Amino acid sequence: MMPNSAGNIAPGRSVKMNRIENTIKEVVKSYGYMDIFLPIYEYYDMLKDTMHNFRDENIIRFIDRNTGKSLVLRPDFTPQVARYFANYMNDFPLPIRLSYNGRVFRNVDLDKGVKSEKLQVGAELFGNSRLEADTEMLLMAKRVFEKLNIEGCKYVFGHSSFTRRALELAGEHKEEYHKHLAAKNITAVAELFKGDNDPEKFLRHLPKAFGGIETVRELAEKCRFDKELAESVDYIVTLFKKLIALGLDAKSLVFDASESAGLEYYTGITLSVLHAKIGESLAVGGRYDNLTENFGRKACACGMVFYVEEIYSVDESDMSLKEIDWLVVGSENLGKCEELRDKGFSVFYAEDEKAKSELEISYNFLNTLS
Repeated sequence: MMPNSAGNIAPGRSVKMNRIENTIKEVVKSYGYMDIFLPIYEYYDMLKDTMHNFRDENIIRFIDRNTGKSLVLRPDFTPQVARYFANYMNDFPLPIRLSYNGRVFRNVDLDKGVKSEKLQVGAELFGNSRLEADTEMLLMAKRVFEKLNIEGCKYVFGHSSFTRRALELAGEHKEEYHKHLAAKNITAVAELFKGDNDPEKFLRHLPKAFGGIETVRELAEKCRFDKELAESVDYIVTLFKKLIALGLDAKSLVFDASESAGLEYYTGITLSVLHAKIGESLAVGGRYDNLTENFGRKACACGMVFYVEEIYSVDESDMSLKEIDWLVVGSENLGKCEELRDKGFSVFYAEDEKAKSELEISYNFLNTLS
């Protein structure tokens, strides 16, 4: 019996998931990213100080019987990639582009103790703090979903520096405002701030600031009273304009001024790629300029990770098994099998006509040799 955490994948589904994973990897590679391989488990102490949203109840933890140290099944790739960059890439010129793929493991049902594993493909860009680095991540995502023929994606942005400054302006109401802002509770925010000065009018407006480039431009006018806020919003305007000029549909770009996840981790933009068919993100990313310093090498960084199972849920392409070039029947044709393989064909061998008939029910063969 398989544990609940290990998702059995039927043959047709696995073919489709392999296609999705390979398509993402091909797109990431086309941007010059170097593939690296990382361990499936990590030391607890390393992750607890470097991972976003690290909590004991969210991880799968065990003890190394040789050292007595706590180990964790990998819940996130980014700290591992940052350590790899800091420890092994000192001889490479910046910027450095690294990619990876594999499974992460997280405890997602605390009441039932059900574990979850998720298949991811990701890319991290180190050493470039400029606009084109964030732009590259978005162009990569756009190309991935175009290659997969998935339409209707929304690219929803936040900006951690913008949100941190807004919370500072909330003063003694910071925690309460943060809660109401995350819930987009317009009424509760209006009760907190009733003044007619620029900061309070701005704080009242934020729960309603959700939309495209015109929404961001309106927001920019409302925060001119504060230099730090204005710089963050102007950056979003510039980023949106650049992405639209490079081919992204303006209607697909959304700024959510209430987005406040990972404020202790992210340093600039955050991104979620959403789709109307499911309630979970197809991909997430953002800028985290302070992470690599934990491993002894300070460098700005941004990254993006694609969730293969979630993308599978919105992929409407045919789920049939892979076509096989040749079905070859009978032991007298074993030599012919090898000749066909030498020519680059895929070949399935069947012992006799009965086996051939049974195989043809489940597989799609382009040619048959009996």
